[in-house]
Amino acid sequence: MTYPRSIALQIMFIWFSLALFMPDGIAAQESPRDAIWREDYIAAVPPILMQDPFLELYGQVDQPVPYYYSDAVKMAGHSCGAVAGAWTITRKALRTLYPDATPVRGHIRVTMPGAEDEWFIGVFGRVISLITGAEAKTGFPGAEFGDAYNRRNLMVYTDTSQGTPPPKMQWIFERIDTRQKVAVRFDLTKVQPPATPTFREMSTQVATGKASAEDAAQWRQDWNERVRFIFKNADTLPGLFTVTPMK
Repeated sequence: MTYPRSIALQIMFIWFSLALFMPDGIAAQESPRDAIWREDYIAAVPPILMQDPFLELYGQVDQPVPYYYSDAVKMAGHSCGAVAGAWTITRKALRTLYPDATPVRGHIRVTMPGAEDEWFIGVFGRVISLITGAEAKTGFPGAEFGDAYNRRNLMVYTDTSQGTPPPKMQWIFERIDTRQKVAVRFDLTKVQPPATPTFREMSTQVATGKASAEDAAQWRQDWNERVRFIFKNADTLPGLFTVTPMK
């Protein structure tokens, strides 16, 4: 059936109006959160559950909130060894600090191994902040809600670069309530396939459009394989991640 132009425009207006005010649940059914990924591992990483007293204060949740690796990927703009490493560092630290309970977002202080703009430390910080709620100077101060809801100055960077080799860097997590601490190290040199000079050069070739289609495809495969390697071996390969409880 063919509608007159005026009626067709009215139908389109009604349709767009309904779409604009459609409940989030309906929109989510039509566009699943993880349907966009061509690399299946991004959606396959188990979520980290966090209790969030701030959300509970407002009556916005009454149960732990899941944080997904795909959220970190969206925030960073890509999946890589640094994002996967920061995610896993946080998961392991929280498992040690809260062995029998759900970790509490906003109740964790993180001491970073260097300055914010040193190496990829700031990138790690953003991922860790997403999960734990710990922020540096720009975090939410709690305002009239008091220290219990403060997120500011819970992520501590050094003022100057420390020059520590990345495999030796320690990321220190502390529970504010118990003062229990744990240090986690991540040795990127154990990740396979290795980030050789040739691999890094190919990164530049791909980014600038100078690589052949075959080389670009192989580079993308190797890039994602490095991330898969981290998640696959995080709990089994000695030395890939080292967790050390602190007094």
